[in-house]
Amino acid sequence: MNYHELVPSSPSNAWCLTHQAFESHLALYGERLVSPRDFLERCDDPAASGSDAVVLTFDDGFLSDYTHVYSRCMAAGGIPGFMSFIPVEFVGAPGRMNWEMIRELNGAGVAIGSHGMAHVDLTAASDSELDRELIVSKSMLQDRLGAPVSLFAFPYGRFSRRVWDAALRAGYTHLFTIQLGHHRGFESFLYSRLCLTNAMDEGYMRRHLHDPDAARGAAWKMTSKLGLYRHAMRLRYR
Repeated sequence: MNYHELVPSSPSNAWCLTHQAFESHLALYGERLVSPRDFLERCDDPAASGSDAVVLTFDDGFLSDYTHVYSRCMAAGGIPGFMSFIPVEFVGAPGRMNWEMIRELNGAGVAIGSHGMAHVDLTAASDSELDRELIVSKSMLQDRLGAPVSLFAFPYGRFSRRVWDAALRAGYTHLFTIQLGHHRGFESFLYSRLCLTNAMDEGYMRRHLHDPDAARGAAWKMTSKLGLYRHAMRLRYR
């Protein structure tokens, strides 16, 4: 699952959810929630693809990662952990976490990943810009945390073969996008997430948890049935 900012009330955009909405989601997930460590240890196991486990991820380094998800939910034992993807140039900006908070999350078992430097569309970046977004952000996070960073989430969920090849060369091992929330992408290193919006009501969430592929279109169903899905996606994202 992919979240962004959480607020007490009056969300400012579609990707901003209230605390109450988030709590209702946690109630639905229940015992399905797993820690990032458990997810990363199991995600290469083919048998795990049929699991109904849920891992929580948060993009953009919002302050609510620390003040609500970590301090109120994780510290109280309500969730086993989460992933937080940081756009490095946003650290310390109004409404965003500072380095002290991010280091505390990392020390407490939150999986910290890169979200680039300035949250730009990597598919439109020049080669030098792409290297900066991938390599410099990784280096800065590692220097600040004193720990390796191997997770990357594509800003806006946008990627191409050029982008993922550059990310793999930079040393990332798990690359996250936003599609319909089926955890394994068409390449073993790609992981899809359901990007939560405040228009997704409880009924939608229940349906998605029951069958993450139910909302996929006829093209996905046909190419998957014929064993052509990976080939079709490699053509699309060439």
